[in-house]
Amino acid sequence: MDMIGWKHQNTNNGTSIKLHMENAKRYWTIAYWTLLIGWVVGAVLNMAHVHGGFFTNYLADVAFPPWFYIFIRGLSAVDSKIPKLMLVGTWFGQSPERALISIFVVGVITELKTMYWPNGPITGTFDLLDILAYGAGLLVCYFFDKRTAFQNSPR
Repeated sequence: MDMIGWKHQNTNNGTSIKLHMENAKRYWTIAYWTLLIGWVVGAVLNMAHVHGGFFTNYLADVAFPPWFYIFIRGLSAVDSKIPKLMLVGTWFGQSPERALISIFVVGVITELKTMYWPNGPITGTFDLLDILAYGAGLLVCYFFDKRTAFQNSPR
C-alpha cells in the first residue's frame, strides 16, 4: 500500500487499475465535499463580517481553487466526465495543466483587481498570501491528479 492507500496488485485482467480508480474517486469525492464546505463557511463568515482570523481571511482562498480544480476536471463526478461550463464548454478541464494555469491566472487577476479597483464588483484588499494560497491548493490537486493518472495508466 502506498502513501495514499492505493494497493498495488499485479494482475493481467485490469483489476489493479480498477482498484486504483475506485480509491482515487473516493479520495477526490472526500476532498470535493470538504473543500466545498470550507469555501462556503469561509465565504459566509466573511460576508457576515465575522472577525474569525484564518476562517474569514484565508479559508475561502485556500478552499475554492482546489475545489474548482476537482470540479472542472470531473475528478469526483460519478461518471468522471468533465462538466461543460457556460461559454467555454470543457476547455478548462481538458488537462491538469490547463486547469491549474487557468484557475491560477483567474485568481491572480481577481486579486490584482482588488489592488487597482478596490470598489469594483468584487471588493477586497490585495493580499499576496491569497495568491500563495491559490497556488498551494492548486499544486496539491495537480500533483495528485497527475499521480492518479500515472497510477491508472496500463504499464
